[in-house]
Amino acid sequence: MTRINLSGGSYQAQSAAASAQRCLNLYPEPLPQAAGEPAQFVHYPTPGLNLWCNLFQTVRYLYVTSQGHLIAVSGQTVNLVKADGTTSLLGRVQSGSGPCRMQDNGLVCVVVDGSANGWYFTVPTDGGDGYGKVTEISDPAFYGANTVAVLDTFFIFDDPQTNHWYVSPANYAGNSTPFDRLYIASKTSYPDNVVGVTVLGQTIWIFGTQTTELWYNSGAADFPFQRIPSIMADQGCEAPYSIATNYGQVFWVGRDRSGHARVYMGEANETKPVSTFAIEQALNGYGDLSGATGYTYQQDGHQFYVVTIPNTNKTWVFDAVTGLWHERCSYENGQEVRYRPNCFAAAYGKVFAGDYWYGRVYEVRADAVTENGAPIKRQRAFPHLLTDGRRAIHRKFMLDMQNGAGQTVLVDWSDDRGATFGMPQALQLGTSGNVWPTLWRLGMARDRVYRLTWIDSAATALMGAFLDADMVSS
Repeated sequence: MTRINLSGGSYQAQSAAASAQRCLNLYPEPLPQAAGEPAQFVHYPTPGLNLWCNLFQTVRYLYVTSQGHLIAVSGQTVNLVKADGTTSLLGRVQSGSGPCRMQDNGLVCVVVDGSANGWYFTVPTDGGDGYGKVTEISDPAFYGANTVAVLDTFFIFDDPQTNHWYVSPANYAGNSTPFDRLYIASKTSYPDNVVGVTVLGQTIWIFGTQTTELWYNSGAADFPFQRIPSIMADQGCEAPYSIATNYGQVFWVGRDRSGHARVYMGEANETKPVSTFAIEQALNGYGDLSGATGYTYQQDGHQFYVVTIPNTNKTWVFDAVTGLWHERCSYENGQEVRYRPNCFAAAYGKVFAGDYWYGRVYEVRADAVTENGAPIKRQRAFPHLLTDGRRAIHRKFMLDMQNGAGQTVLVDWSDDRGATFGMPQALQLGTSGNVWPTLWRLGMARDRVYRLTWIDSAATALMGAFLDADMVSS
């Protein structure tokens, strides 16, 4: 028998005849080959969701303050979500359900949502949870923003629809601390509009539509920031809310001036694309990418960048540790639907996600096997099993998969090079660990792609499969 290894993530090539490897709601983890394990990778189920609290409107953003508390913007409301799952209303912002961003400087927390408006509330400095009331920023030198970042107590904003960005005074404390009209700068290396900002370490990243500049705090009296000379990233940003940072890295959906959209990663003073050809082909088939949203979170050592294209209901996830991609979705009424989590944040020793539709805040748990009771569809398509041009008799297909909960796994396959799949057959995983689910007498094919699908709610792990096949003369 021959082992079929699953040695990577999702890769559905432009031609299914080249690769049709879908990896849905499963993430690959490499096994250390020095340990002598026969499998190269194990595919674990992506985490499930347990209800933490209900805010009843779209969760637009989750943010963890410098004091360690979780803040949720849900519809028009800004809420403190406490460690025991209770909530406290802090106030209201502009009506809307689209993404927004937050940041605090230890004194106040600022909320922006792409409009000309902005809001703030005070942050407690005594270690308690006595946050202030949400107040609108009323300053003629505040122009609104898509995004907000902070460096050395300065808030940093993009100025929407211009090639400008601007900053607050140091130690901004609300309307009692007026903005300085001179604290504004332009992208100078290339005259494209600024769409978003973020801070990575001590470096400010100014994202334009076609290029990106890096600035730092020079301490100058007239304007405290200066561009790092001779450094410009020749990639712009397609979607301001796709910008997300994690562990000294920044990710975004963008494109360079020579071609189509890609997913980029910036680290130190360098950028590189991290999307595969297959991911890029998918992205460029979606049309408008300006509404893409991106978030990062870390779980069990994996650092995930989760990017959703709302107008397509597609969610792709990049694991910055393994460099592999997988796909996520939710499952309702027998159909794949948009992935419920709209944003992520880590607080109180847990990871939380906000629901884009129901207004719920969930705890994201690796040991949760449902999404608040709803099943999770998981699917993995195998690599092509291509002979030397002769047909092969597939006598036996045996799963290398964790057993114990008696789940049912559906196995189907394609004999037309990944274009279509036939009627699935059911395999029972069994209720003990010493079960090897097997299918017999599977016909003949020159090129076959096997595929596994299951929705049963139980923990498992997929290492691959074994195939017993004999060649025939033609």
